[in-house]
Amino acid sequence: MTVRLYLAAVRFMDGPPQPGDLPAERVFVHASEVPEVWVETESRAVPEPGRAVAFALVRSMDLGWERLSGTVERVVHKRSGASRRAGPRST
Repeated sequence: MTVRLYLAAVRFMDGPPQPGDLPAERVFVHASEVPEVWVETESRAVPEPGRAVAFALVRSMDLGWERLSGTVERVVHKRSGASRRAGPRST
């Protein structure tokens, strides 16, 4: 199951993954009036809101950083696409 973590006080860092880093399958930066950063992971070791967390990209993307850390603001558990499509649709 994919888990989306919204982060505050985010730091982008260079360097290899460190012990304890969670895998970051997807990273989003929403540069709006109220900026948001969120990470999606398949890890089950997700900390509660208010806790610090560090992530490492699952594959190198030549962005100038390989890791990020921040404080968890909220956690959203996402259902798989197959289970979302399986149910009846409302109109």
